[in-house]
Amino acid sequence: MITENGFIELAYSLVRIRDLDELLDTMLGRIRNMLSADAGSIFIYDEDKDELIFSYTQNDSIDLPFKKFRMKANEQSIAGFCAVRNSLIKLDDVYHLDNKFPFKFNQSFDEMSGYRTKSMLVFPINDINGRLIGILQLINKKIKDVPVNNNTVDEAVAAFNAQDETTAHSLSGIVGMALENALLYDSIEAMWEGFIQACMTAIDSRDPVTGGHSERVTTLTMAIAEAMSEDDVFPDFNLNPEQLRSLKYSCMLHDFGKLVISENILQKADKLYPGMMDVIRYRFAMAKAVAKAQGKPKEVLDELDTLLEKVFMANIPTVLDEDTGAGLDKCLNYIFEDIDGNKHQLLTEKEYTYLSIKRGSLTAAERDIIESHVKHTYEFLSKIPWTKELKQVPAVAAMHHEKLNGGGYPFGLHADDIVTQGRIMAIADIYDALTAQDRPYKKAMPVEKACAILLEEAERNVLDIDIVKFFIKNEIYKCLDRRKN
Repeated sequence: MITENGFIELAYSLVRIRDLDELLDTMLGRIRNMLSADAGSIFIYDEDKDELIFSYTQNDSIDLPFKKFRMKANEQSIAGFCAVRNSLIKLDDVYHLDNKFPFKFNQSFDEMSGYRTKSMLVFPINDINGRLIGILQLINKKIKDVPVNNNTVDEAVAAFNAQDETTAHSLSGIVGMALENALLYDSIEAMWEGFIQACMTAIDSRDPVTGGHSERVTTLTMAIAEAMSEDDVFPDFNLNPEQLRSLKYSCMLHDFGKLVISENILQKADKLYPGMMDVIRYRFAMAKAVAKAQGKPKEVLDELDTLLEKVFMANIPTVLDEDTGAGLDKCLNYIFEDIDGNKHQLLTEKEYTYLSIKRGSLTAAERDIIESHVKHTYEFLSKIPWTKELKQVPAVAAMHHEKLNGGGYPFGLHADDIVTQGRIMAIADIYDALTAQDRPYKKAMPVEKACAILLEEAERNVLDIDIVKFFIKNEIYKCLDRRKN
C-alpha cells in the first residue's frame, strides 16, 4: 500500500520535470513500479483534432522500438473508450472481454512481438479543471518475475485489484498536474522556438544573397558542440540539453542586429550603389560628345573609353590594382565644359571615394555600420527577460566576431573572456562565409582552402586552434551536406 508520504514524494518529483519526454518516462516508470505493471503506455489527447497521440511506452518483457501514431478518440479502442467516458477501466483479460464493451482488443502487437497482453488498468489524466489531457494505460500486473508471453502469462500475470483502482484514482490528480505543467511548458517552448525561427527567417530575408546563413551557422555550431561534448579531447566541455538549447538560440539570433542595418549597405554588392554607374556613364558620354564637338583628336576619345573601362573595373569589389587606381586619379582630375560652359569632373569626390576602396565593396564608415550589427544584437537580446537557463544567449550571440587576441568586435574581448560556445560559433560563421554559394563579390571557396584559412587564423591567435583542428580532423563541415540530402 502506498503511503501519504509516497504520494507527496511522487508529486514533488514529477512536477519538477519540465521536459515532456523525461516526464513521460519517469511518470510511467514510477507508476508501473507502484502497481507492479509489466508494461504501460501514455496517450496525449489532442483536443483540437479529438485524437489520442500514442506518445510513450515501456515494457519489461520485450525491448522493441515504438513509433508515435494518432487515433480517433472514440469508443472503438480501449484508450478511446476511456477518453470518451473519462473514467477508469479495469480489464482482467483483454482476450476475453465482456460483451458490454463496444471495443475489441487489437492483437496485432502481441502477434508481431510474441508478447501476451492480459490484464489492463486504464485511467484518464485530467487537468485541474477536469478536462482530458491524456490516458495512462497499465498492462499486466506481475506476480512472478519472468518475461510475459503465451507460455508464462497465466503464472506471471494477475488481474489488477480494487486497491490498484483506488491507487490509480489517487494518482490521477498528481499525474494530471505534472502532465499539464509539462505540456504547458512544451507548448511555450514550441511557441518560443517558432518565434526565434521566424526571427531567423526575417534576418536572412534582409539579404537574399546570404540567405540561409543563420541556419547553416546554427547547424555547424551545434554539430561541433555536440561532437566536442562526446569527445575525450575536451573533458571539461560537456553541454547539457538546456545549454545546447541556449547555444542553438544564440546561433539562430547571432545576426539579429542586422534588422536595423540599411539594406543599401547590407546588400551592397559593388563599390557604387545602384544607379550611380548610370550617372557616371552618362557623364562620360557627355564628355565624349563635347570632345567630338570641339574636334578633339581620336586619342582623346580613346582615352575617355579607356578611363570608363577603368571605372567599370574599379567598381568590382576585388583588390584595387595600381593601374586601375591611377585611372581613377585621372578621372578625378579630368575636367570638361558642357555647351553652357559649366565645368564637370568625370568623377565626383564621392564617386572617387567609393571606387577607391582597396578591397571589397564597403568604405570604412560602411564597414563600421555593418560591424555594429553585433552590438545591436547584444543590446536587443539583452532586453528580453531570458530564463535562468537561457541568460547567456545575448552574450554568446554577440561573440562570433570576437578574436582570441583581442582584435575582434564589438567588445574587443580577449581569450579568457570568450566562452567556448562563442569560440565555436566564430569558426562556424567564418567557415560559412568562406564556403557559401557564389556571391557578386566572391566565388564560393573549396572546403580545403577554407579549412586552410581557418588554420591560419588559429595560428594567428584569432580562432581557437584546438577546436579548429577538431573541426577539420572530424570533417564536421560535412553536416551541411548531410542536411541537404
